[in-house]
Amino acid sequence: MSDRAVLKWPVAVDDRPHRIGGGPVVHVDCQNPHDPSVITIWTIEPRYAQPEPKRRVQVFGTGQPLPFFAEHLGTAIALDGQLVWHAFQLPDPRNNDESE
Repeated sequence: MSDRAVLKWPVAVDDRPHRIGGGPVVHVDCQNPHDPSVITIWTIEPRYAQPEPKRRVQVFGTGQPLPFFAEHLGTAIALDGQLVWHAFQLPDPRNNDESE
């Protein structure tokens, strides 16, 4: 049996950074495409350990300015294409020592 699992992390679209798991990103989408206030990011995490939300991410809309060192994780489309959200990993000024 595998010791890994795919977990989901809801991330608010609110112009603020949020913490999610540090494992590989497998998908970014709007789990509820009619609710544009939240996107979901799925990552691979250890199955039997409590995953630590180490990665610092923020959602940006198309055309919004991006921090210089932001790394694209994926894009989600909401409201039948009326809104497009882009998830970016942000540098962590605290080196992931603690969650926000």
